[in-house]
Amino acid sequence: MKTNLVTSSLIICFVGLLIQFSACKKPKKTNTPSPPEAEVVINTSPLWKADSPCFLDGPPGSFDDLAVKDPTIVYSGGKHHLFYTAREKGPGGTWRMAYASASQISELDTAPRTFMTALVGGSYFCAPQVFQFSARGTWYLIYQSGQGATFSTSSDVADPDSWTPGKGMGFSDGIDFWCLSDGNYVYCFYSAQDGTRTIKRRRTTIANFPYNWEAPTVVATSTFEAPHVYKNKADGKFYMVVEDIARHQELWVATTLGGTWTKLSEKWASIENLSFLSERWTDQVSHVELLRSGINERLEVNDINRCEMLIQGVVNGNYGDYGNIPYDLGLMRNY
Repeated sequence: MKTNLVTSSLIICFVGLLIQFSACKKPKKTNTPSPPEAEVVINTSPLWKADSPCFLDGPPGSFDDLAVKDPTIVYSGGKHHLFYTAREKGPGGTWRMAYASASQISELDTAPRTFMTALVGGSYFCAPQVFQFSARGTWYLIYQSGQGATFSTSSDVADPDSWTPGKGMGFSDGIDFWCLSDGNYVYCFYSAQDGTRTIKRRRTTIANFPYNWEAPTVVATSTFEAPHVYKNKADGKFYMVVEDIARHQELWVATTLGGTWTKLSEKWASIENLSFLSERWTDQVSHVELLRSGINERLEVNDINRCEMLIQGVVNGNYGDYGNIPYDLGLMRNY
């Protein structure tokens, strides 16, 4: 009888251990792969809609009474900050840079305008690009001048008199200089001035920016000028909007800033796929700036398939010299 009790106790104990083991055992994990992100299909021939011009040449006798062009714009502190190339009438007319700001883009035309004498630009200074360099918390203007690639800095983008005099970046083999970073390097894209109709690219480290650039490489051929490069947050790729000599915008793509660039569209934005919401005020889609989602050197846009773009435009005519073309600025969108 005693033996049976001991045996029964052992059986009960063993069963209890099995139950505890089963309760503690974790379910086996399965390595089910996550579904891949949806591929973003870029519309290579979107339909664009243009509003009325939002920024016209200034009153007679002003520093920009002939043309306003080459826009760059950021939204910071509740205002749109516009930097642009100005041209005055007369035989002494030359390229200068100016600034205006307003809470709405539609209010820029009536906002005060400032001729940026603080830049001390020499014979000319034009084609600006503005961004805040986050590594230093400093605003940068990149532009072309008699020094070639040129920069100025400021701690306050809203104060046009706060910019430092322009300093050369160490190279002058082009125009329309455009900088952005991938977090490791800063790249500068620009139009070659050797008659090859190519776009060049240089690179420097974030620590060395805006100096110590590597030798240039050619990234795009059979094109013209004014390359503007952005990171598209929708797919993480980089897109270059570049102007063809016929005054329309091509679209190029690369997976990395230092990688190979491929043309997606010859006429991504042109008069041929542009309609006007009011009067027809331009026959060109020239020198553009996409409205960015931020202010820093990453130059991000939310979705290039749904974007707004500030352009310089003019009705075609016999204006003679390029410097006499009376460009205005207007906004267009592809949605």
